[in-house]
Amino acid sequence: MSFLDPTASAEDTDQKPLAERIDSLDGKRIGLVGNGKQAAEPVLNVVEERLREQYDDVSIEYYLVEELNMLKDDSVLEDIGEWAADTVDVAITAMGDCGSCTKFLAWATDSIEANGVPAVGLVEEGFVMDWKSNSIERGRSLRFQVIPVRCEVTDRDRIRGDITGDVLADIADELTRPRDEDERELATAD
Repeated sequence: MSFLDPTASAEDTDQKPLAERIDSLDGKRIGLVGNGKQAAEPVLNVVEERLREQYDDVSIEYYLVEELNMLKDDSVLEDIGEWAADTVDVAITAMGDCGSCTKFLAWATDSIEANGVPAVGLVEEGFVMDWKSNSIERGRSLRFQVIPVRCEVTDRDRIRGDITGDVLADIADELTRPRDEDERELATAD
C-alpha cells in the first residue's frame, strides 16, 4: 500500500526570497492587517497596545478587509501589497478564525513580502501546517508567530492575557531577525 503526502514540497515550487528584514521596530511605521474575520481586529488592537507599550515612537496603520473572501481576489491582494509598500516599514497579519482563513492570510502576507515589506503572520498553533503549506504554495517560506489566543476569541481582556510582552518580542524577532543562509541565497539568485 502506498500513501500520498498531501503537503507541497519547496522543491516543487519556485521559491522567492523574503523581503530584507529591518534592524528594529523603533520609529517604524507598522501595518496591522486583518483578514476580515471577527476576531482579527481585537487581536490586532491588543498587538497595537503592546507595541505602543514597548515602542513609544512607532506609528500604526491598519488594513482591514471587510470579509475573508475578499482575500481570494487578486486585485485586493495587489492593493494590500501596494498599501504596504506605500505606507509601512513592516506588517503584521492576523487570522481571526480558523480553516481556510489561514490560507488567505498567507496569500495576503505573501503580497506584502512581494512588495518588499517584511511581514509576519500571527497564527494559532493548530493551523501552523496550513500556514506552512500555503506559504510554500505561494513560493515563499513566510515567517509566522504562533500566538496563544484561540482564533475565535474576541474578548480583548482575554487576548491581553495571552499576548504578553514575550509574545510581542517573538513577533518583533520575526520582523528583525536577519535572513538565514537559505533566505540570503534565494535573494541573491533572484
